[in-house]
Amino acid sequence: MQCNYHLDREAVGVCVECSSAVCPECKAEYEGRIFCNSCIEKKVAAGTPAIGQAAAIENTSGMGSKATVPAGLGEWNWGGFLLTWIWGIGNNVWWSFLFFIPFLGWTVIPLLLAFKGNEWAWQNKRWESVEHFKRVQHIWTMWGWGLTIATTVFIVIIAVIIVILLVLAMQQQGTTWY
Repeated sequence: MQCNYHLDREAVGVCVECSSAVCPECKAEYEGRIFCNSCIEKKVAAGTPAIGQAAAIENTSGMGSKATVPAGLGEWNWGGFLLTWIWGIGNNVWWSFLFFIPFLGWTVIPLLLAFKGNEWAWQNKRWESVEHFKRVQHIWTMWGWGLTIATTVFIVIIAVIIVILLVLAMQQQGTTWY
């Protein structure tokens, strides 16, 4: 049987509310009963206490402000800090586009994404698990550092080339730069 939400995945159970077949990503379990994420979201929105507790136990990523952010995700987010708006697109964090506001965007937004990025990414995008979230954020971190180092090396090389060309031009004119 295939998952009703991911046709390319094998189902691991059926929702007790709507009878939808669900894969591990779409499954929320509470007191031995299986629910699909859609039914859990409806129950949380309706304020059903027992289901609200289930959502807190299970993966609630992608549920916006109703998502319970796991305790281990409150770390600094290097991907958000270094890649700002690019990271924001990949993680559905649209606040990152404030980066394009002169001065404020270049100074405040990277710090805001560094401190709040994990929380916002967890709330705004559906993740398979906490481990999956951490793996993806680690990849963003590696890309951020890689691009930062590559850009820095490129700028230094260009600066050295410019200085060498200026020195050579001054030597040809017979002037000295010191």
